[in-house]
Amino acid sequence: MLFLSDEKLPNLDNIFSGSRGLTHQLRARAKERERERRRSGSNALSPGLIPRVVRRNERASERAVAELENCVLSLDSPSYQLPVENDDNEDEYTSNPIPHHKRELGRRINKKVNAMWPEHASKITGMLLEFTPTQLVYLLTHDASFKDKINEAADMITSANNDSAGPSSQETPVSSGSKSESKLHINEEEESDNNPLFFQPGKPGYYSPRPGKCSPERLNCFRNVGRVIGLCLLQNEISPLSFNRHVIKYLLGRRVNWHDLAFFDPTLYESLRQLIADSSRSDHTEIFNSLELNYSIQLRPEEGGSTVDLISGGSQVEVAADNVHDYVKRYAEYRMIGNARRALQAMRRGLLDVIPAFHLDGLTAEDFRLLLNGAGEINIRQLMNYTFFSDETAGEGQEKLTKFKKWFWSMVENMTHRQKQDLLYFWTSSPAMPASAEGFQPMPSVTVKPANDHQLPTANTCISRLYVPLYSSKTILRSKFLLAIKTKVFGFV
Repeated sequence: MLFLSDEKLPNLDNIFSGSRGLTHQLRARAKERERERRRSGSNALSPGLIPRVVRRNERASERAVAELENCVLSLDSPSYQLPVENDDNEDEYTSNPIPHHKRELGRRINKKVNAMWPEHASKITGMLLEFTPTQLVYLLTHDASFKDKINEAADMITSANNDSAGPSSQETPVSSGSKSESKLHINEEEESDNNPLFFQPGKPGYYSPRPGKCSPERLNCFRNVGRVIGLCLLQNEISPLSFNRHVIKYLLGRRVNWHDLAFFDPTLYESLRQLIADSSRSDHTEIFNSLELNYSIQLRPEEGGSTVDLISGGSQVEVAADNVHDYVKRYAEYRMIGNARRALQAMRRGLLDVIPAFHLDGLTAEDFRLLLNGAGEINIRQLMNYTFFSDETAGEGQEKLTKFKKWFWSMVENMTHRQKQDLLYFWTSSPAMPASAEGFQPMPSVTVKPANDHQLPTANTCISRLYVPLYSSKTILRSKFLLAIKTKVFGFV
């Protein structure tokens, strides 16, 4: 999911279209434009007689020139890395930040730049690849504009080198692995705020906000997550993202206590609980002295990775039996709420953008989770009550249909929990059962098609409907379904 990915959103101007790549299409248009110009050199046509495709190409060329004049080169752009030929590597571009559809353009640009500025070729190519494919193709077909942009980029790099090295230092060549190049662009991990929005602090599958640097863009993302949560509740949609208990309580405006830490990090909760129990022992002084605890905590990398004082001068305040309860309370509150407060506030604001606060007043954390994420277990009996069958077998007979229904439900009951989730996802686009029948919109159904042992079941998830051929045996039915839910054969039938 995008919420959990550390990948930047792609520029939609750079996507492929149709069966041929956008880069290929633009290159073909540029060649066609040059041919038309050569043809019209001696026999210029009046504007009214110029072919439409020529006029369109000329307008595109004019737009590209105007856009290039307004484009600003950036030293923050990643350097271009020439791909290494390696037959053993399935994806030679795994570590290359340049999008796939720009790599061929990158090769051509790098070759031309290398002839003019070999010491800066990698950086200049990366800076130019920030332009759209239309602009890049224009540069490649117009040498004068191309040289102007290269010289502009080289001047920026030279100025940056001089500024970072001081007024008395001399310019040194920039190579792909040198220290001087590393000063030209911002370290993406440290300076950007593009880390995943959520992490799993304890039990797998349950997420808490990852605050990052709390930039306005990141906080807006958290607010949008809250809005998505609100829309899921409003439209009876199941969300695949499950949150830790304290996150849900904060969204509901409920008080979070230290016992909620058991759902955040069970191991940490048990350690703190044992610490409280040790405070009542007769040898508590020796125990706390050996632990050497103070009012400061070391955060996990996902939480910032820094050391934080829970109170003013906390690193100098020792934890003992008489203040351990206060320490545990502060520790739990900071780990769950204090460190991610701004992210949680943004999520709650987003939720209240969609659903008024008074509609949440009667909900517990368990109610909220059930409405948002559905039931953890898939109740087959309940699913049977919701489902109806329709006959499109062209008169195969009620007896065969009754036997087929028994085969179907027997197959479902004998599936593993994961297979049941996959089936439900294949059937309804949700891996969990909704909290009530109203969660199905519409109710699930199965349409039995004419007999065909060679066809896989298909599904129309928009209306929660399965299309299943009348298979000749239960074994074939099971094998076809297991294959279908793995290959996800969706579609209208």
